[in-house]
Amino acid sequence: MATRDEDAERWYHRGQALCTTGCFTDAVVCYDKALELSPDDPVLWRRKGFALIKAGRYDEAVACFDKALAVDPDDATAWQRKGYALAHLGEHGSAVACCDRALSLDPEHILAWQSRGWMLGVMCRYDEAVECYETVLSIDPERGSAAWHRDRMRERRGLAALEAEIREAGRVVEVPACIRDVARERDYGNVDLARAVLRELVGRAERAAIQRG
Repeated sequence: MATRDEDAERWYHRGQALCTTGCFTDAVVCYDKALELSPDDPVLWRRKGFALIKAGRYDEAVACFDKALAVDPDDATAWQRKGYALAHLGEHGSAVACCDRALSLDPEHILAWQSRGWMLGVMCRYDEAVECYETVLSIDPERGSAAWHRDRMRERRGLAALEAEIREAGRVVEVPACIRDVARERDYGNVDLARAVLRELVGRAERAAIQRG
């Protein structure tokens, strides 16, 4: 691991201070100054990558995390943040793989679990997303954001199931408009009721078909 130059240390702390005030573009400039003096410092690359994420410059952020990981491939936080940046670039499969690498290095890395849950939710893999947030809560039961996101994933999972059931039921019955409205309007509060009613309608139709046969 490279030793950080004293002047680089000062630029690093300036960048840190600017990040805390939301001045991320200015922070990037400070990290660049530090990196001119200590170009092999993985923490500087990682911090610059974080500031670039906050500035919405995701391509550049990924490149910074790659620099950090080239020096320290066991940096779980760098892997997690690289995944987060990749997800914003639409590369969700690679993003999940980065989080998986982070978690192989640090199984209790809460941000890696939360990022993974968010990415899987975007990919409509709701069961896996729920499991990620459940894991976060097993590590930190007081983490309210994880509970909130877990509940949203459960809602989306239920809605996706309803939409699939509507498509399947359409082969057997005329699906009532009110049930279609629940799906169309994303009326999460009535998803379970709509699914139960739809299953009852399909069951009646199937029993009637058997009796006729």
